[in-house]
Parts: sequence; C-alpha cells; structure tokens
Amino acid sequence: MVFTRHITGYFQVPLDKADQPKTAFSTRDGHFQFKVLSQGLTNGPPTFQRIVNQILGPNRWKHVLAYIDDIIIYSQNFNEHLKHIEEVCLLLHEANFKSNVDKCEVARTEILFLGHLIKAGTIKPDPDTIRGLTETREPTSAEEAFRFVKAAEYYRKFIPKFSTIAAPLHKYSPATVQQQKNNKKLKFELSAEARTAFHQLKKILTTDLILDFPDDTLTFKLQTDASVDGIGAVLLQITPNGDRPLAYMSKKLTKTQTNWPTIEQECYAVVQAIEKWDKYLRGDEFILETDHEPLIHFSNKEQLNKRCERWRLKLAEYRFKIGVAMTTSGGFIGYSGGRWISIRRA
Repeated sequence: MVFTRHITGYFQVPLDKADQPKTAFSTRDGHFQFKVLSQGLTNGPPTFQRIVNQILGPNRWKHVLAYIDDIIIYSQNFNEHLKHIEEVCLLLHEANFKSNVDKCEVARTEILFLGHLIKAGTIKPDPDTIRGLTETREPTSAEEAFRFVKAAEYYRKFIPKFSTIAAPLHKYSPATVQQQKNNKKLKFELSAEARTAFHQLKKILTTDLILDFPDDTLTFKLQTDASVDGIGAVLLQITPNGDRPLAYMSKKLTKTQTNWPTIEQECYAVVQAIEKWDKYLRGDEFILETDHEPLIHFSNKEQLNKRCERWRLKLAEYRFKIGVAMTTSGGFIGYSGGRWISIRRA
C-alpha cells in the first residue's frame, strides 16, 4: 500500500475571480482576499473532495481511494503496486497536483488510515484511538457522556449489538438533554444503566477487535437477530478455517417497532442487513441464518403477514439459502443443523 498527502492541498485549487471577495478578511495592514481555495470555507472540503475524485476517475475503488487530501493506493502484489503508483502519480501530475514526499509511505504492508490499522487482509481500530477511549474517565457531564459514545460509535462495525449497549448513553445527546431540562438548570447525574454501558463499552474496546476483508471467491453468510431492544446482524464469510466476521450492524427499534410481532422484527432485521451489505450480497447466492424458526417460511407468502410479504417481494431479487440457527451465549447465532430452504429469483 501507498499513503500520500498533497502539499498545501487546498492552495492548489484556484478560485474564480467572482468568488474571491467571499474570502476577504481585514488586518491592520489592509484588506486581503484569497486567490486560491483556503481552509475554513464551508464548501472547501466537499469541493476539494470532488476535484480529487474527478482526478482519480475510474481508478477509484479499483486500486485507489482518497479522503480529502489523503490518498491510499492498494494492490495484490508488488509488481501490480508499482503499476498502480505510476498511474496515480501520472494523474496527479496531469492535474498539476503535488504530493508531500516527506508524508508519503510507499510499499507498506501495514498502514494507518482514517482511524483504522490495515494489515494483511484485516482491519482493526487505531490502537492509539482505542487507548484514548479506554482511558477516558467516567463522565461528569452530559457533554462528556455523549462525546464518549459518539467517539466509540465510529468503531460500531467492530462491536456486536452496539446500539443496544450504547442506548443509555445516547440519552445524553444535546437534543434529549435540552428536552429534559425544559429550560431549567438540572444537576447532571449518570444513571446506573449509563454507567454500566460506559464501562461495558470500555471493556469491549480493550478486546482484540479485528475484521477481515471480503473475498469474492468465498461464500457470504448473514446472521441476523432481533429483540425488544433492537436488531443486529453480522456479515461473515465461510472459510476452511471457520467463519470470518467482516462487519457488524445494530439498530435500536423505535417505540412503534417494539410493538411489532416478533416475526416482523426478525424480518426487519433481515431486510436492514441485506440492504446495508447489498454490494456484497447482490448477484451471488449467500446463506442467511436466523434463530427465529417461522422465518424458514420466508419463501411462502401464505405464511407471512402483509408487512413481511412486502419485504419478501422487496428481497425477491436476492438469492439465498435460509436456515434455522440457535442463539449462543455470546449473543451470536450459529447453525444448529436445522432445515435449509433455497430462495432464488423467479
């Protein structure tokens, strides 16, 4: 992999003369305005991102990605990597963009990118960021509680049932707190549920959180589950050495959804998970595991109510085998030798 950063990225983008007065500022030495894109402008980041995306063109998602002025080039082998580096450098050169050589990392098998450590086909959170979260003291204000849960939320794809665990801390969001205060000054008090959630998240973050990269040659497996608190799912791939987790998903149910029948909640979990990981599941047959046995009749519309029937039609374009599984002590579901039904497009 290669990681590169542009030299004074924004300053390489000229501004239209008509827009230059919008950047004006005054000092004791006079009135000035920028001729190039400056930092601090509201439209600066998205504008620069669009420019970089246009420069990289069709190469994006094939062997190069960019976030603002950070570019990462990835390849299967070294010879291929050299070719990809040359292609990207040529594109940047043609666009008159320069890279900061001192901040470029070339031919790396391990790299930190956007808060993640990428290494040997796996991805895990940045150890320094995790250390900062685990060393966070117990919140003494609503702002601190909400700040912690939002920071931890960045790594929710590594944490099963994150929404359910973090729900007590989300009650300290600015909007919710303001509603509770009702314009009155209230003393902050961390509830017992929030305190438990805080320490549980810190404990989970100290474990070895690691996910694998998807492999197009392997079969995908989707495990879903639903409860009164929310829905959850995990995307895996079947390998000779066992199932490898690729990502986790969780979502808290609304007050209305908590009143749905169990089969509707379980169906909803399936629909949400398939839609989230559509780019991996569309086109090829995959395995769906659920611990709710009535879902084994998902292909039989006579066994479903109207809401589930609409969802069944919505998922008709996917091909998957559905099997009954059992919930383990860890909250995951594993195949228990139950029945399988193959669902294919008509």
